[in-house]
Amino acid sequence: MISCPRCRRPIDETDAYCRHCGRALRPRMGFWYDHGGILLLTLIVGPFSLITVWLSRKLSPAAKWGWTGAIVLFSAYFMYTLYRSFLLIQEALTYALPSGL
Repeated sequence: MISCPRCRRPIDETDAYCRHCGRALRPRMGFWYDHGGILLLTLIVGPFSLITVWLSRKLSPAAKWGWTGAIVLFSAYFMYTLYRSFLLIQEALTYALPSGL
């Protein structure tokens, strides 16, 4: 038997958390591998957050596929909106500057 580094009580070698004080016994992954972190990364870096989705050990395979679908749809919608904005700005400039620059 080994003991918990925090409370010094005996624990099993296969435990992920101490049964007495609740301390995590295995090295923790960063917050970006959790649902909130993936959402934040998606808003910041877009489809590149898929890397963290598939490297995460916290998510089930079904959750990984769900996040992948949501990120792909969000990225496609963002690109479409960006393209439409570009067209609207271009159209506004043709009305504002009819002779061109």
